[in-house]
Amino acid sequence: MNLKYCFATNLKKIRKQRGLTQEDLAEMVNVAPRHISFIETARSFPSCDLIERLSSALNASYISFFEDDGNISRLELLENISKITEKLDEQRLRFVYKLVSNV
Repeated sequence: MNLKYCFATNLKKIRKQRGLTQEDLAEMVNVAPRHISFIETARSFPSCDLIERLSSALNASYISFFEDDGNISRLELLENISKITEKLDEQRLRFVYKLVSNV
């Protein structure tokens, strides 16, 4: 599942778990309801600032928006990560290392 679709799916799921409409959430994070709709349908991706506001409004961790609950095994995850990181230049590899070190 790609990142935008994963985020969209999780945002919608978390919003519904909190019993909120798109309009409710949009008001809480100060955006148009249409923007929330575009994010939840993976037609748009939120800025870092909006991700922070969504996280706060929904009382959800950042990671909860990016979790993929697919049926991929641990071994497959590790193999996929290895394949991806092998292709990165040094600067991006260092960025990924910092990101992963702080999880």
